[in-house]
Amino acid sequence: MLEHVVAQDKDLVLLTEAGSRVSPDVVVLDTGPESLLLGPLGTPSVVLLDDLDGAAAARALRAGARAVLPRDAAPEEIRAAVRAAAAGLAALPTRVATTLLDGARTPPDPAEHVLTPRELDILTLLAEGLVNKQIAERLRISEHTVKTHLAAIYERLEVSNRAEAVATGLRRGLILL
Repeated sequence: MLEHVVAQDKDLVLLTEAGSRVSPDVVVLDTGPESLLLGPLGTPSVVLLDDLDGAAAARALRAGARAVLPRDAAPEEIRAAVRAAAAGLAALPTRVATTLLDGARTPPDPAEHVLTPRELDILTLLAEGLVNKQIAERLRISEHTVKTHLAAIYERLEVSNRAEAVATGLRRGLILL
């Protein structure tokens, strides 16, 4: 059974002192990457940080964290990261993964190819496999409006069809599946 241990500065020392008595599957740290040195060796860690754009995320990963999330991450995001870490997988926000994989020092400019909130809604529904009529019904807009938004999405993402729009949206971290 998966155990959840949430540690903060003062609690992390207690966790380390317990040593052999406590054997969590995953440790969630709300203290920063420096604390990984204090945690139980070999225990996958999920680190919550204030600034994912700085070097802290890279330091946490180098120190052995399996996941790095913003401190204000939604509970479901944290649960997913804990499950991933317990399974031996990494969980990173798209902008952190892109930065690390590209070797860039800064994340991509969010102003580049920005879609409006409604266009993001439509792109997300496209990724779910909905057709224009279903999207219109779900968003309570006309099919004509859906088509207008699709044309804008294609232009802004520089793609020519639905599949390319979804693939580009996923690659750029605009949508998640």
